[in-house]
Amino acid sequence: MSLLTIVASVLVFGLLVLAHEFGHFIAAKWAGIGVREFAIGFGPRLGGWTRGGTVYSLRLLPIGGYTIMVGSEPDEPETPDAYKVKTVAQRSLVIATGPLMNFALTFVIFALMFATFGVPSDIKAESTVIGQVLPGYPADKAGLEPGDTLLSVDGRELADWTQFDQAIAGSLGREVSLVYRHGEETRSVVVVPTTDPNQPSEGIIGVTPLLVYRRVGLGQAVVEGLVETWRVLAAWVTTLVDALFRRVPLDLAGPVMTVRFIGSTAKSGPANLMYLAGFLSLNIGLFNLLPFPALDGGRLVFLTYEGVTRRKPDPRRESLVHFIGFAALILLMILITYRDIIRL
Repeated sequence: MSLLTIVASVLVFGLLVLAHEFGHFIAAKWAGIGVREFAIGFGPRLGGWTRGGTVYSLRLLPIGGYTIMVGSEPDEPETPDAYKVKTVAQRSLVIATGPLMNFALTFVIFALMFATFGVPSDIKAESTVIGQVLPGYPADKAGLEPGDTLLSVDGRELADWTQFDQAIAGSLGREVSLVYRHGEETRSVVVVPTTDPNQPSEGIIGVTPLLVYRRVGLGQAVVEGLVETWRVLAAWVTTLVDALFRRVPLDLAGPVMTVRFIGSTAKSGPANLMYLAGFLSLNIGLFNLLPFPALDGGRLVFLTYEGVTRRKPDPRRESLVHFIGFAALILLMILITYRDIIRL
């Protein structure tokens, strides 16, 4: 794993977790709930400080974080600043603000990206330079990297990206010989195109061309940021619905593949890395809103029940349900991570 991959992954994960936990934190403070600890990361503590009764800590593994609020455990006393004594509306706002901050971060990142680099308007069809390499695909396994220039396919010189795309699309499942330039060095490699998810009868090796960006003003960048946030959100929901009805396979990526994707994207330039960060932030927000125990969405289900029935669920039973849900999520993460390693 390269230093660039490590640095980019820590920055991206740190930013996304910080936004999510800050949402919970700021809403808790607004509602008058005491916060014992605000942590970025899990595991051993690397450092931190205490201010206003809250411990702010940075921990070893930057793949998550937590906000420990006063009165969030069943056995804690009901003090005026306890989470459990606040209204359903206040508690719901505290829980929901975490995912909402991830949505807001997605919009901010997209708007900044468009304001800085412009709006992608086309591909550089006349170029055969690789813009991005998708982790786990044949090109990634063969060692191709962003910035490499594709020179020929099966001995036929390439004039543009369209020619390359057509050659690979028609070579599904069979060996293809590629010649490419990496820096000052010319290399050759054999790859086997895999199925294109969008066109099952065609092949792909998991590379994308360079993009052409159109400069826009700040106002237009803000509008484009909102539009792109909505587009990604709608695509995510559509994919989830299709997966639930088994119209498309549900392909989950764990920490290993995500880190590899961040590393590969970082090599392709800051614009692509910013877009990936925004995309991941939206995914984290939506995933946390799923009505599953231990997630923010699962906690909102219990709060909805309380609001409708005017009866508080048994705190011990609710804690048990969330514990079981958390254990199931950890098991799922282990299985996905194992599959990621197998796919390397």
